[in-house]
Amino acid sequence: MTGILDYGIVGLLLKLYGVLFVLGPIVLRGTFRYKAKVNPQLVPQEALPEDVRKFMTTRLPGITALGFQPVGYVSFGSMAPNTQSYMALLSNSQTAEWADVSVVKAPTKVRGYIEFITRCSDDSQVDTNTNSTAPVLFPSPSYHVFRFPQIKDGFTLYRAHRMLVQEKIGGSRPELPPPGQELSELKRRLERYGPRQQERGYMYLEADGQNFRLTWKGAILGAWRSIWPISALRGWWMQNRSQVRLKSLGVAEYRST
Repeated sequence: MTGILDYGIVGLLLKLYGVLFVLGPIVLRGTFRYKAKVNPQLVPQEALPEDVRKFMTTRLPGITALGFQPVGYVSFGSMAPNTQSYMALLSNSQTAEWADVSVVKAPTKVRGYIEFITRCSDDSQVDTNTNSTAPVLFPSPSYHVFRFPQIKDGFTLYRAHRMLVQEKIGGSRPELPPPGQELSELKRRLERYGPRQQERGYMYLEADGQNFRLTWKGAILGAWRSIWPISALRGWWMQNRSQVRLKSLGVAEYRST
């Protein structure tokens, strides 16, 4: 009797799991929107939500100590459903590099990370960050993203970033926009995401040109990668791979804040 009961429970769980694999892409495709045009706005620090402000201000000193100067606090509004996005943007005129503290606020939680970005005149780019979320869709061949969620301080992350820049785009010249054009460049950089996903068949632009939506290919990939245990396995794999990469760079030791 117990064996039959156990088999019934397992069978039910497998059926529920199968339903997730079928309904997940349908729900995601019906609800996901990514704005085709972003409108970043500089806002005073006091205008930031308290939890967002606290996340940023505790991490900014470690970045400014590396020679980066604040450009300002940026609000993007709602770039995806049920979220508000913010950024503390910095730049280094000596090295022609960006840095930022990015935060996404949802109704029940706040997630954020720090990152350094080197963009070159040939449109190649290296982005080194502490984002703990594994990517879902297609990475651009010229856009090298490295995630090191185990790093907790700006100094160690920047050390890894400089080594990765030399490895990936060492012969290219980094560039920054003229002073006062930082938001325009940020807008251009963010608005490249949708068209690049469209080129690979993961998104398409709505007829009114306001939003990108997922194709069935993008919805299936996005939903299935988000279902447990696939999501947990992908997170573990990313963490393990980033640890190996840190050791190969000689940056296995990192400090906590």
